Amino acid sequence: MRISTNSMYQKNLNSILNTNNKWQKSGLHLATGKKILSPSDDPMGASQALILKQAQSKNDQFQAARESVDKSLSRQDTILKEVNTVIQTIQETLVYAGNETLNDENRQDLANKLQGLKDQLISLANAKDTNGNYLFAGNKNDTPPFVVDESGKVNYVGGTSQINVLIDETREVSLSFTGAQTFMSGTNPNQPDAPSDIFASLDYALDALNMKLDDNDEDAIEQFRAGLTQASLGIDNAFDNISTLRAAGGTVLAEVERLSALGDSLDIEFETQISQIEDVDWYEAISDYVMLQANLQAAQYTFMNMQSMSLFQMK
Repeated sequence: MRISTNSMYQKNLNSILNTNNKWQKSGLHLATGKKILSPSDDPMGASQALILKQAQSKNDQFQAARESVDKSLSRQDTILKEVNTVIQTIQETLVYAGNETLNDENRQDLANKLQGLKDQLISLANAKDTNGNYLFAGNKNDTPPFVVDESGKVNYVGGTSQINVLIDETREVSLSFTGAQTFMSGTNPNQPDAPSDIFASLDYALDALNMKLDDNDEDAIEQFRAGLTQASLGIDNAFDNISTLRAAGGTVLAEVERLSALGDSLDIEFETQISQIEDVDWYEAISDYVMLQANLQAAQYTFMNMQSMSLFQMK
């Protein structure tokens, strides 16, 4: 059977083009380090890689949530630790204030000291988190949760609900406690008459210390004692409440750290599995590239030689 010149020419040209396409694609594999450049390269592998990437993305979202919770709870614990330090100073001051050998001037000095400690507590209660949101404001974290009215009374105006986030498939935790939980809930079942509001407890002490006792009025002295007792009970309850909250927050922090460590391990596992599916075998990829390059050069050389043959001049 006689083969036409045009047919031979086209066959060799197609061979060159086909080899060139394979060689260029092999180059892309080397350039990208990926053996799946499009789903058609490996439909099953591409599908598996997509499923793994979606799972990895979900894990990344949980990791971001855990990081946010960790920052918030760590900041909260730092603030509450400072609060308890201030409370301990208040407790020491109240013990000293119970010394009835002090005069009105001494008690006024103590009242001024307690007012300064109260101001510190208000500042701590209105502390912000690392994102600039008010830490103890609950779901109303864009405005200060505690305000002081003209009489000096501290009022909580923050949110009543906590901001919760998912740190795992079925685990939801709060970013922080509300101000009501933290500073207004120091109740003790063994002391039902004690104030639950730490600021109200301080006000009992301030009112008592501002009383005039130098004239030894028995009624005034009894009111003074009662006021200090109420203040001490409330402050002690507040200290216990905040210590309990710190312990609860520490438990959540430990859980977050554990889940974060598991999330890091899971991310490495996802990366490994995706790499096994998508990434090239460098030895194989380089070998293919070199072989296809040699084939292309051979085909081009053959084609150039065939062009000079007399067969191409035949009709």
